Amino acid sequence: MTDATMRQSVPAWVWGGGLLAASAVVPLVGGIGVISSTGIWVGRVLFAAALAVFAFGLRGSGSVVARRPLGVTALLVLGIAPLLIDLVTPSQVDESSVWMLQVSAYVQLAITAAAALVAVVQIARASIVPNPWRWAPAWALAVVAVVYAVPQVIGVAVGFDGSDGIALGVVLLANAVLLLIPLALGILAMLLGTRGVVSAPTQIYPPVHPPA
Repeated sequence: MTDATMRQSVPAWVWGGGLLAASAVVPLVGGIGVISSTGIWVGRVLFAAALAVFAFGLRGSGSVVARRPLGVTALLVLGIAPLLIDLVTPSQVDESSVWMLQVSAYVQLAITAAAALVAVVQIARASIVPNPWRWAPAWALAVVAVVYAVPQVIGVAVGFDGSDGIALGVVLLANAVLLLIPLALGILAMLLGTRGVVSAPTQIYPPVHPPA
């Protein structure tokens, strides 16, 4: 016989979720139209901190990838890569540095896409996050892929050049979705962390005696 099913809260998910949600909200504190470079930088720092918490957990527990090296590495790369690329990208843009901005954008997209794909697979395989929510990062990645692809497809089909209302509307909608994804995942992580996970039941009878 065992005692009643118990749930243990997961502080790492609560803190990580809070940091992730904050990473989406902080850049918007000044308003949609006046997002500052400082707000974006702070948001990326919070995003990196959130993924570090999800990767390692707190006090040895709560890692969503069970601290497997591949999963930990993917989460850290996903969080740190944007910060590092920002550091090497020139802040002042002129004709001579346009090519560098284009290269850094493609490099960042390739690195983050690969790291995100590995991370969502590792989170699902680790089975630390309860079903069906361990697939939530994969759903979010699919939405991000669609958000990036749809404007390109519409641009080719409709033929807008970026100066009309259709182009502006598509871009604003895509940006809104991209901001909502970390916010939604952060809130979900906080809810799951507060709800907790089922702990192993303790055997009451017959009593378990230590070996002599």
